[in-house]
Amino acid sequence: MRRLSNKSKFQKRLNDRQRKVLYCIVKEYIENRKPVSSQRVLEVSNINFSSATIRNDMKKLEYLGYIYQPHTSAGRVPTDKGLRFYYEEMVKLSKETEELNLEVDTFKSIPLADPEKVLLLAGSLLARLSEGYALIERPNPRDLKILRVMLIPVSEDYLIFSMLTELGISKITPIRTHENLNWEGIEKQLNFLLKGKTIGDVLTGKVEILRGSGILKLIESVISEKLERYMDVGFENLLKDEALSLEDIKHLLEETKDYQFLESLVKNDEDVTVKIGKEIGKKKLEKFAVFSGRYYKGPSPIGSVHLFTSKVTRYDRNHKIFSYVLNRLSEYFTSAARR
Repeated sequence: MRRLSNKSKFQKRLNDRQRKVLYCIVKEYIENRKPVSSQRVLEVSNINFSSATIRNDMKKLEYLGYIYQPHTSAGRVPTDKGLRFYYEEMVKLSKETEELNLEVDTFKSIPLADPEKVLLLAGSLLARLSEGYALIERPNPRDLKILRVMLIPVSEDYLIFSMLTELGISKITPIRTHENLNWEGIEKQLNFLLKGKTIGDVLTGKVEILRGSGILKLIESVISEKLERYMDVGFENLLKDEALSLEDIKHLLEETKDYQFLESLVKNDEDVTVKIGKEIGKKKLEKFAVFSGRYYKGPSPIGSVHLFTSKVTRYDRNHKIFSYVLNRLSEYFTSAARR
């Protein structure tokens, strides 16, 4: 049987008072961003013990790596481990209390035909309420099912090609033509061939009759107008955060250009993944915390969301805001796909 180290044994003996002291230190530091003294713990909590007892608890918490003293005679500051403890305690508490009413149920007023506007609204809401920097991944056009193709003659020489997908994203392209064909019949044939197929199915040759055709080139143009994979909102919030330097923000912007890095932040077995400081795995991002998760169309994930803040942040509120936005996005896109 594996023996516990002295530190592991010590950690097992963390009592309720010491957990309260730690929770109080982290919460107070997040709110005021100043080292927290034993006297301050007593002032802002209902812990009825002497200042000497609280100081002893703080020494133990420091030994275990939850807090540290920036300089002699100063109060204590939470480490990444202390912030992690606070976040996990907050999640437990939130399950026992009534959910926060954000009063932001504005998704219902957004038309189903405009998913880009919905994503922008979600990012703006997330950034504003959390005072952080939000990155929202757009759905991959290749995964979208085609609902309808329309060919609309507008003159002797031109017709309009329009394609509607399950999420309302359409492509409208004028086409010059020198032939007077039965465009209504061609439209019906195209809809018979394409309805229910994904754009990816068409582009990879699963609709063989379209290979080498002008229609295939038009469909390729739907995804050739390259949108950025992620939309970002709230950059100005980072600039206003006193805990972050311009150098810190520069490093973050560089790292978030790496899509593999962003994808690595999401855990498939968790609704919301939170990484704090060193947990992010990037030396230059140790001043940040990141909330990550996916939104869905039915059972299938179609995009990810990331929220970057200083690691000294309101974990309780941000967790609820982040979960709220993920859930609303999933509801919206699932509803849009069922139309």
